[in-house]
Amino acid sequence: MTTVEEMFDLIDTPSPRAETTWTTGNVAEAFPGVFTAFGISFVFAPMERAFRRMFRDLGVYTDADVHVPTQADDCFWAVFAGRGAGNIDMFREIANVMPGTSATAVEKQLFGYARPETVDANSMKRLPAILVRAPRWLIGVPKRHDAMFAELRRWRLEQLPRIPDLDEAGCLAVLADARARFEEIMSIHMGVAMISSSFADKVAEAAAAVGFDGLEAQLLSGVGSDENEVAHDLWALAHGEIAMPEFSDRHGYHGPGEGQLHGSVWREDPSPILARLGDYRAIEPGSPRSPKARSAAQVAVRAEAITTLLAATPRLRRRPTAFLLRTASRFLALREQGKAGYLLTFDVARAAARRLGELLVEADVIAERDDVFHLRHDQVVAGVRTDQRVLVARRTQELRTRQELRLPMSWSGVPDVVKAGDGAGAAAQVGDVVTGVAASGGVVEGRARVVRDPAEVELDDGDILVCETTDPSWVSLFLVAGGVVTDHGGLLSHGPIVARELGIPCVCGTETGSHRIQDGQLLRLDGDKGTVEVLA
Repeated sequence: MTTVEEMFDLIDTPSPRAETTWTTGNVAEAFPGVFTAFGISFVFAPMERAFRRMFRDLGVYTDADVHVPTQADDCFWAVFAGRGAGNIDMFREIANVMPGTSATAVEKQLFGYARPETVDANSMKRLPAILVRAPRWLIGVPKRHDAMFAELRRWRLEQLPRIPDLDEAGCLAVLADARARFEEIMSIHMGVAMISSSFADKVAEAAAAVGFDGLEAQLLSGVGSDENEVAHDLWALAHGEIAMPEFSDRHGYHGPGEGQLHGSVWREDPSPILARLGDYRAIEPGSPRSPKARSAAQVAVRAEAITTLLAATPRLRRRPTAFLLRTASRFLALREQGKAGYLLTFDVARAAARRLGELLVEADVIAERDDVFHLRHDQVVAGVRTDQRVLVARRTQELRTRQELRLPMSWSGVPDVVKAGDGAGAAAQVGDVVTGVAASGGVVEGRARVVRDPAEVELDDGDILVCETTDPSWVSLFLVAGGVVTDHGGLLSHGPIVARELGIPCVCGTETGSHRIQDGQLLRLDGDKGTVEVLA
């Protein structure tokens, strides 16, 4: 079996247990792309502890369970060929002892699907501790989450101007601070993600119980998110209502590489934003296509769906159902806020790492600033004084090779790693239908734009965005797109949430849609049925 230490050096888990089941699922959305040695060794331990702290706070785990296991198979996540993957078996174990949900429900909501061969095995063994801790956590977490997010915003703006003048010790101190803050926000965020999945499942059950299957997509829209603010400020920037420095202060931690420490964000390279301003400028004030109008429309859609559901709900169940809907909307908004929160910590860590890279270049340890990302974080902390160019060259080539590789959606044991597009099946022809999860309602026809890099695409108004997965940096394309199709994700993944907030149809979890659908094909996207038909 692969140890965690070996995984850091290899940026891979070459020898997992044959029976352990893994999925790229939501992990690929949180950390898209390929990890570097610095990235995985910086983020892995605090992420693993965050999972375990969250389950302890909910009463599922004890204090003794809050540690980083020695073996990768015993962790909640690992890396394979440089890419993150979640341990389905670990999450199912947790869900089996959590009341109000099931392993199947959590698997489906978090990862976009549930394996048909698995069986729920609910247990009450941790119920007493959960009944004591979970309600207290649920009541207190919204205010804690809001306060932590506000503090992270303040802290980022305070730290970034200082970093260019820091020495090595100062950089390491900032990195340690950012790492600790990452663990703190993730220990809450992962709980919010789990609980919001449970609430979403209950909302779907409430709708189905009165004959409104599928109404949950409308009931879970119009809740507000960090991406709403990004969309509003993009429009305001295009119309001269705010300036670029103000936009960068608010949202500069987003960008095409935001989910990896070695990536570049809008604060460092605003060109992806500047290239889109003409599109947003064409959206006139008062237009129903403006972000504010879209948000208002989705609030109205949700209100109408709530009225419909409550009218059909038996009188004695109306008040509990209304409370469920309010709570679900609150936690869905927190879910997106949490993603923005950990990206704030990444942005400060990214800046400190690059400053440290400059110092290592001056010390003749590496050749270029960004070579620091090919060194392990713990080794950098211990002090690297010898020439690392040979190691950096090898890991740079490994990174380039792995960027062209893909993992399957799920697997047991060793995954079949393939080149991007291999195994996707034949290219979709006229009349073919690609199916997925009905994530945001509506029907739209438009030209397919298959996008690999959101920073390098020309998207015309009404085009249908087709991609593997999305993160907050993609919101600049959502304002122009007529609809969205993704390979990965479920109802509560990033793409579907933003699509619902902006009122555009979305089909997610197609698995191979971005490789079967060809750029330029005319599509009919049905967000109510979860289908994408090739028309021409």
